[in-house]
Amino acid sequence: MTFQPNWRNGLMATTMLAAAMMPAQAQEADDSLVLEEIVVTAQKRAERLQDVPLAVSALSADALANSQVSSTAGVAALVPSLTYTQSTSDLNNNVRIRGVGTALFNAGLESAVSFVVDGVVMSRQGQGFQDLIDVERVEVLRGPQGTLFGKNATAGVINIVTKRPSRDFEGVAEIGIAEQGEYRARASVSGPISETVGARLTGYYTDNRGYVYDYGRGEHVYGGRDVGLRGKVEWQATENLNFLFTADIRDSESDCCQPIPYLTTNSVLAAIRGPVVASSENRTVNSGDTRTFANSDQAGGSVEASLDLGDHVLTSVTAVRNWKIENNVDVDGFNSATPLYLPFGNGYFGVNGGTADISQFTQELRLASAANQPLTYTFGLFYFNLDLDRAFTRRVGGCVTPGTAFGQPCATSFFSSSNHEANTKTDNYAAFGQVEYELTDALSAFAGFRLQREKVSYSGTRFGSAPYTGDRLLFAASTGSGSVSDTDLSGKAGLKYEIDRDAQTYFTWSRGYKGQGYDVELTANFASQSPVRPETVNSYELGWKQQALNGRLILNSALFYAKYQDLQVQSTIAPNVSVPTNAGSSVSKGAEIEFQARATSALSINGGVTLLDAKFDADRIACALPAQASAVTLATGAAEPVNSCFRLGNGTVQNVRGGDLPNAPRWRGNINVRYEDEIATDWNGFAQVGFNTQSGTTFSLEQDAGLTQGGYSTIDLSVGVLSQDDRYQLTLYVRNLTDKHFATGMQRDNILTNAANPGNILYFTSKEAARYMGGTLRVKF
Repeated sequence: MTFQPNWRNGLMATTMLAAAMMPAQAQEADDSLVLEEIVVTAQKRAERLQDVPLAVSALSADALANSQVSSTAGVAALVPSLTYTQSTSDLNNNVRIRGVGTALFNAGLESAVSFVVDGVVMSRQGQGFQDLIDVERVEVLRGPQGTLFGKNATAGVINIVTKRPSRDFEGVAEIGIAEQGEYRARASVSGPISETVGARLTGYYTDNRGYVYDYGRGEHVYGGRDVGLRGKVEWQATENLNFLFTADIRDSESDCCQPIPYLTTNSVLAAIRGPVVASSENRTVNSGDTRTFANSDQAGGSVEASLDLGDHVLTSVTAVRNWKIENNVDVDGFNSATPLYLPFGNGYFGVNGGTADISQFTQELRLASAANQPLTYTFGLFYFNLDLDRAFTRRVGGCVTPGTAFGQPCATSFFSSSNHEANTKTDNYAAFGQVEYELTDALSAFAGFRLQREKVSYSGTRFGSAPYTGDRLLFAASTGSGSVSDTDLSGKAGLKYEIDRDAQTYFTWSRGYKGQGYDVELTANFASQSPVRPETVNSYELGWKQQALNGRLILNSALFYAKYQDLQVQSTIAPNVSVPTNAGSSVSKGAEIEFQARATSALSINGGVTLLDAKFDADRIACALPAQASAVTLATGAAEPVNSCFRLGNGTVQNVRGGDLPNAPRWRGNINVRYEDEIATDWNGFAQVGFNTQSGTTFSLEQDAGLTQGGYSTIDLSVGVLSQDDRYQLTLYVRNLTDKHFATGMQRDNILTNAANPGNILYFTSKEAARYMGGTLRVKF
């Protein structure tokens, strides 16, 4: 018995498997013109992408490298239905699929888009924002995927599959350098270490100076250092029993992300933050008295055991993961450790941060029938345990006695501060299954279910004394605990019709469920709070998948309609006080198309476009800041208006109808054209152009017209040389060739900004939102 990767359990898509599945028609064609078959595990078993009855974007390691995509956040550039919204740290950054995601500044609740890495679900989305090192592929599954992947997948799943140990010794090393002080190094070595054991070791290091200049600190920020290591050992214990042991560790230090001034209409604020000049092209901030940072440590281990029973495969995946992130944001954005005299509001807001410490354990056991049978099925059991600790401190300041002028230090000042500690635990038990049956040679029916029982608990204390000696208490003390349990049955059903091996159409219905949760942030009412109710969705999808022109063209398209109930959203109930709550319903509908084509043996083209209409209805959510000053007071018994701000108690709210979901552009598309051909003996040259475009979008659930990004387009270009044995490759690239500036997130300012003075806006932007150049050198051995 000799070691070889376990093909049967569906966790390794290889060119050998793809070739075996290649249609006879394509085999007869010129091999240089045939597109490589893509194998995915979107249904927990290895299948051709063209056979899977759901919308999936599958990105190979080469596709990612060719587009200089090195992180999960960057995948959005290649998948039109996926958008990425940046915030102050990975704890608050979020992705959306088909316009749906979860933008909650609250560690107590899950996201609607699930990250899964090597079969292990991440309990919080921030755990999934990582470098894509030594990956086999990335799959973006669109629409509810809770039947097979769990409860936090009501919008979709980003499924990352890393490479397993190889049968033959191999290695790769890569270094990259880019403008603005970016340096990357990564290496991987793999191969057999005995007749039955193979191993793979991967490491990486990134050092990024940053692309935003901080005048207060006299250095660049929005950069950092990231280092990690992952090891895999695969043991073919018997002919039928395979084990895969995986362990990884990552350490990240970042000085990202202080919000950047985008628009400042208040002259006092503009003077205080000088020499910063707010604009859509501004890449400067001014702090220095306190540091904005987001540092995290992540580690985990898993054991995957696969037992081949002949006509079935029994798979067990056991995993533990830990993630701790600590961050702080200099909210005031000016360089003064002493409160300043301002016309209104806080004259100091420099401490606003804390820690989130996550420990999770997952156990999945599933039984899969043999493929290519009239009846195929997968059944399984799943257990999930989460223990999350949250701690936070906030400190603000102001004047007891005014200063000599606005913007000058107070003659005498005061500080107010509060801190808290909270915990939330989750236990989830689930049984799931999916069955597909061939009704005729062409028509199949499939159905699936997930029955789950979940208990969520919380405990929290906001302390009754200020954490800084001599400070006033910012928030009153609050202590309490509670728990809630829920049982849910979700599922899916559909039909698939195969016209032939190269074309199929399908129709599916699915119901998704995102569980309850509690507020665990500093401003929570720990003494008495009700849980945020579950979010549910009913989704319908009609798809068409086509392979044509003797394997030279792949065309996949889908029409979709999804209605969400009890959206879990963030509601602002007072300045700097937000709580998670449920708000109304949402409908996401539209059309998607993706394609791959090989025009000649040297020229390949791929891309896609998404047309999206993502709207929501919600009652009594916060008003946009500019609308609050004109809020109307309703007469007794008067009906509440729609899409208009009105007063309720001591606050202002609105009933939104047909509102736009944040970061959900009406259309978004991309196209990549690559030409590669021989330029010398044993050497190929290549050039690739990537074009991305999208319509305008809002970043505000409150429908704040000022927090919008207009439509824009970007062009990326790369050229290089590649040895024909694939051992050496040098790539030079330019990102954002036309230097188009754009925002990746926006918000109203917290300083000198209120309903009467709303015109101060902050934003976030990425390095890719301005032109820069770089290069990579890769060596395989």
